[in-house]
Amino acid sequence: MGKIKCIIVDDEPEAREGVAQLLRQDPEVEIVALCANGLQALEVLEEKKPDLLLLDIQMPQVNGFEVLNSLPSQYRLEVIFITAYDEYTLQAFEVHAVDYLLKPFTDERFYKALNFAKVRINQQLLEKQHLRLDLLLKQQSVGNKEGSLIPSVSANHLKSRLAVKAEGRVHLLPYAKILWVEAYDYYIKVHTPERYFLLRDSMKNMEKNLPDDQFARIHKSSIVNLAYVQEVNTNGQHEFEVTLDNGTILKVSRNYKERIKSWMSN
Repeated sequence: MGKIKCIIVDDEPEAREGVAQLLRQDPEVEIVALCANGLQALEVLEEKKPDLLLLDIQMPQVNGFEVLNSLPSQYRLEVIFITAYDEYTLQAFEVHAVDYLLKPFTDERFYKALNFAKVRINQQLLEKQHLRLDLLLKQQSVGNKEGSLIPSVSANHLKSRLAVKAEGRVHLLPYAKILWVEAYDYYIKVHTPERYFLLRDSMKNMEKNLPDDQFARIHKSSIVNLAYVQEVNTNGQHEFEVTLDNGTILKVSRNYKERIKSWMSN
């Protein structure tokens, strides 16, 4: 078996490096990433597919439980929580964590948790190998020669998606799926073909986070994905209106009219 791939997530640099030093003493473990926050962790988890996650709980923007809640249901990995707070113990074991290390902990306590995680990971690896062998034998028996047994999945990086925190989890929305963004009182609505996400943010901040070669601010209350603009017309009052592919009609204010004209001429 190869080395156990591990990711460390903690917003404190000293804590990350301290855990990394302990892990480097174990030749069976390979550290594939050090992450300073939950958003970084979500990106790296998708790309690296680690076996073990050493995870802080209290982090800004996205906490440790929100990281786990945002993973696909079929994603399997072992988790050791490392935190300075003891009030999350029950919640940690409800998500089937290997262990819950309370800072500061001894080296002996750390390696005890690590060894337990390694046992569980190695057992999972054996189960996966047996499953792959069974699938391969079944595939050969029916003469199925289409594709590979385990299809490869290319990782889409966070920079091509918008991280939206809603309903206790983080949704990584590809820019291509965002139709338009709407100001909604003290909130904003991010519209996708399937649904909208309501989050506490400002249009100014949203405009800054969306790539300006894909999105255009057309009104103080609207940002549109230019790929979904079906047509731009003037109404009876000589005002511009944008019609999206799904039939949504949005007004274009004077302040942003030139941007739309420029885009139409390209």
